[in-house]
Amino acid sequence: MIYLLIVSLIWSFSFVIIKGGLTGLDPNFVSAVRLTLSALTFLPFFRPGKLSWRDMAELAALGAVQFGLMYSLYIASFAWLPAYMSALLTTTTPLFVVFFNMVFTRRNVPAFWLAALLAIAGGVILRWTPAQMTVNWFGVLLLQLSNVAFALGLIWYRRLLAAHPDWDEKSLYFIIYAGGAAICALLMLFTMPEGTFASVTARQWWLLVYLGVVASGISFFLFNKGATMVNPGVLAIMNNVKIPGGVIVSLIVLREKCHYPTLAVSLLLFLAALYLCLGKPARTEAEAEPKPEA
Repeated sequence: MIYLLIVSLIWSFSFVIIKGGLTGLDPNFVSAVRLTLSALTFLPFFRPGKLSWRDMAELAALGAVQFGLMYSLYIASFAWLPAYMSALLTTTTPLFVVFFNMVFTRRNVPAFWLAALLAIAGGVILRWTPAQMTVNWFGVLLLQLSNVAFALGLIWYRRLLAAHPDWDEKSLYFIIYAGGAAICALLMLFTMPEGTFASVTARQWWLLVYLGVVASGISFFLFNKGATMVNPGVLAIMNNVKIPGGVIVSLIVLREKCHYPTLAVSLLLFLAALYLCLGKPARTEAEAEPKPEA
């Protein structure tokens, strides 16, 4: 679980570092650049001779879903939802993680569902805005499909690694990120205004490098690696840990105001969720599929 905690901490600090720094840039441009930089970060580890064409195609497809579709759908939802609603609706990812695990392993674990609901509640109470709730159901659909894409990618990756225990994980990520970057780059061609590259400031380029190398490249690698080492219930919970983490970092670093009782309740909900998942195995036999013969 240490990898998932490290990434949650990185993402919590990222909210503070990036806050407002990329305003005005085309979101698909930002996503394409960050995933391209992520791919380049792992290019030195790429060993194409050790992977079949079929393996590389599946890894690229995984990246296209988990990162490309996830970012593209998330960005598309901005046109239909206010920022506070987007933040609120990202909390449902734990349910989709548990759902896809159940579908692929054909094993239902009630404790995982309850843990996911507690993690959602722990995130919602921190992101709930008492102001009027403006709901556009098409935007809701786009954002939930984004959550679905990321959750599916996590479980897909778990199963791939279970079926190929001999794979060197870091050698896979050039292909994975390239698949995601290709989706975002394609959409960027239709949405990016002329002169975007020239308008990017030096500070924004540094922020993009941070996003591509650290917040996306290294962090998603560690998060997926951590996903293979914990049970699906813990994995579901850890998708939302960055929410209270971001509040705590903002409280300490930016001295922002915080409603302490709400934060305390959120942390208790996450602890209760983790308690429900203690003792459950990281993998089941149903997750590991035999490697197909060449």
